[in-house]
Amino acid sequence: ARRTNTIHDMHTYLQRLGLELNNNADGSNLASANDTQLCSIPPLIVHITGTKGKGSTLSYCESLLRNAYGLTTGMFTSPHLVCIRERIRINGIPISKRVFAEAYWTVRRKLEENSHVMLQQHSENATAAADGNSQRKEDSLPPLPTLPGYFRMLTLMALYTFAHHDSPKVDAILLEVGMGGRYDATNVFEPYHSNNRRILVRGITLIDYDHTRVLGSTLEQIAWEKGGIYVSNKMEKINPNDGGYDKFSNGHDDEQQNREYEDEGAGCNPLFVNGSNTPQVADILRAIAREEKDSPLQLVQDSYLDSIPELNFHASHQRGNAALALAVCQHAISQYRKQHHNFTTTNGNVTKERISAALTNTFWPGRFHSLTLPSNDKQVVLKLRCDGAHTPISINACISWFQSILTTHRKPSKDHDSIRKVLVFNCGHERNPIPLLHSLHRSGLFDCVYFSRADFERPSAMPKQLLDEWLKEEITT
Repeated sequence: ARRTNTIHDMHTYLQRLGLELNNNADGSNLASANDTQLCSIPPLIVHITGTKGKGSTLSYCESLLRNAYGLTTGMFTSPHLVCIRERIRINGIPISKRVFAEAYWTVRRKLEENSHVMLQQHSENATAAADGNSQRKEDSLPPLPTLPGYFRMLTLMALYTFAHHDSPKVDAILLEVGMGGRYDATNVFEPYHSNNRRILVRGITLIDYDHTRVLGSTLEQIAWEKGGIYVSNKMEKINPNDGGYDKFSNGHDDEQQNREYEDEGAGCNPLFVNGSNTPQVADILRAIAREEKDSPLQLVQDSYLDSIPELNFHASHQRGNAALALAVCQHAISQYRKQHHNFTTTNGNVTKERISAALTNTFWPGRFHSLTLPSNDKQVVLKLRCDGAHTPISINACISWFQSILTTHRKPSKDHDSIRKVLVFNCGHERNPIPLLHSLHRSGLFDCVYFSRADFERPSAMPKQLLDEWLKEEITT
């Protein structure tokens, strides 16, 4: 129940921090004039969820908004590869140790100073629940911890950093969902409406099986979780009383009505979705979109990039992520211009060539990433091809990328035979490694394999399975 109460919990924490999420049409805060400590969040929010390509799509968005349109960006992503500060970036650069430390201790101090307010509120709610005066499940929850958990804390630190960064002031915040979307700590913003200056543009990448223990065992259930970022009036609709997926699946309209809805017009708050998703996933997202007035679904195909010249991607399927990013950003900028009439890009007109350069030059570490390592032996060249694939679909995309590299860099047969192709494999215990290894073995690309363990593992409520337990499960590729 604590997970399903995330939206309420996060708003409580944000209020304790003095962060105002929404503004009036004139730019003033919605809160009382007595709330002099409130600090407003920047006016443009890009929110991305999905299973595959969230980080890549968001990095494309960040590059477009910064390099093509001249905005100052604040980006929050997860997980990090090497350093935790990678998760919070200003203009594409991780924040410094000093800024990170200041954000942590400031957020912690403010939450601890206001902890008595949360305890008093919880006591009043619990009393109402005990007296039978409240039907809300959240009123029976344990007290909200003074300090939030790991991901919630980092989300609060990121929003606090972006709101208070003055040199330069952040124009746009880009948020990657941690897991799911509906009950995620990043899902705290409302879409644009007439009395709210906040511009919120949302996108969904390819949806695949992942985190099934939490999100559900079917693509439809996972799509419902992801589609929660499209919901408006989140405080009212997303909570422990919302009935979950079962209530939704018993109440939404049939497939034909959902398909008809897609053609109802562009609307001012379209919901952008990678067009490679399955029809079943698209139908679930359409059903969610039907409930949001003026928020039609827009499936974005790879062909959206056909007019952009000289694009070059490290892997072919990144084209779909880039197409989604461009559709999201073009809509975001069109809305931004309406509210900021004096807005001009810092580098002149936004040409197709500038868009192409912003997309082509986007770099996201650990995704289709090539490195050459130094070697003491001049006859040996060590080249690493790194990717964080962790689902059957993404592992097959990784295999295709590696095959294309071997084909592109193929040398005469005598030299090619001397190339030793080594697989180094690591998989967290929450995921079944068997389907991934099955695809890698079936590819026949590798001469040997080394299994590695991470230096550390994050805490997990999911017990570790033995090999024979994994082998009993059906292989899906």
